[in-house]
Amino acid sequence: MNFEPLLDRIYEAAVDPEVWPSVLHDLSSTVEGAGAVLLTRRSDAWLGWRCSAELEPGLDAYLNSEAALQSQTFARLVGANRAGFITDQELFADAEFLADPMMTEWATPNRLHHGAATAIHVPTGDLVVVQVQRRTGRPPLDWESIRRLDAFRPHLARAGLLATRWRLEQLRAAAEALALIGLPAAVLDANGKVLAANALIEEMSSHVVWLPEDRLALTDSTATVLLRQAVAHIREPAATSVRSFPAMGATMSDPVVVHLVPTTGRASDLFGGGFGLLVITAVVAPDAPDAALIRGLFDLTPAEARVASGIAEGLSVNQIASRNKVASETVRAQIKAVFAKLGVNRQSQVAALLAAVPRIPIRNQSSL
Repeated sequence: MNFEPLLDRIYEAAVDPEVWPSVLHDLSSTVEGAGAVLLTRRSDAWLGWRCSAELEPGLDAYLNSEAALQSQTFARLVGANRAGFITDQELFADAEFLADPMMTEWATPNRLHHGAATAIHVPTGDLVVVQVQRRTGRPPLDWESIRRLDAFRPHLARAGLLATRWRLEQLRAAAEALALIGLPAAVLDANGKVLAANALIEEMSSHVVWLPEDRLALTDSTATVLLRQAVAHIREPAATSVRSFPAMGATMSDPVVVHLVPTTGRASDLFGGGFGLLVITAVVAPDAPDAALIRGLFDLTPAEARVASGIAEGLSVNQIASRNKVASETVRAQIKAVFAKLGVNRQSQVAALLAAVPRIPIRNQSSL
């Protein structure tokens, strides 16, 4: 077993996720495995994963399917509560294991059978799972194989710890960088817990309410509902929940726009899955609405931004259609899309919101 070089590469993978596939291949080779998978898990969902090339076919589809939620492998692994690798034979009778959705939907079609796995806790509350599989026809992993894998487990745990802290520091740095250009910001996890916040958002008592257990809400109750919906969908980049929406201050004045930007979405984001960057932009009244800024602020298409700008100018549907050389029915459909993205349900609300566009206040260089 080439122990020392593999240890070095495990720690290298902690800061470079692209190294994990080859590390996992070599880890499985120490016990004559076909390959290995590294996964991160929050209570109800797989957040990210990497695997050796041999185990890649069908894995992404399986982990995003209902079958993955129905599998008993994770529950039994966690329930065993072992600080080490544990074999499938210790968790299941063989017939039961072969009938599990993990086997029927992914492993068996890829000629995989016996394996061993371990679950490791990391500071975010997530679990890191390392799973090694052998090809069909190969014997179960024996005591000597488990001993070899357990020798690597402390280093896999430390790599997970380092990767998690590295990712959190990156997110904290992002929040502080936004403070330098005058933007209040905070980093939230998928449960709405605040992991980092800059001083500007901490001072926004007219718009932000700080709750127990490091959570926050908005003084605007409607905006709070939209924020909670967006947080619930942090793990889903393609979700249709509104991620940029207006919010009023405690006195129903001082409008701001709240953005929740998912910081993940790729399977390679092993230790950063399910984080979102909350940014609040002030709005000030300009001479006229700017379609380009409206588009960027609310993630509108160019056509939707032109329609929104027309509403802000007080134009009718027919006038907007004439200006943009499209049918009135097209404009009405685009207005519905604008409503959904802005989190409103009336044109008057669109006009009130888009009567202002964001202006990023740049701090005086001498104050930095």
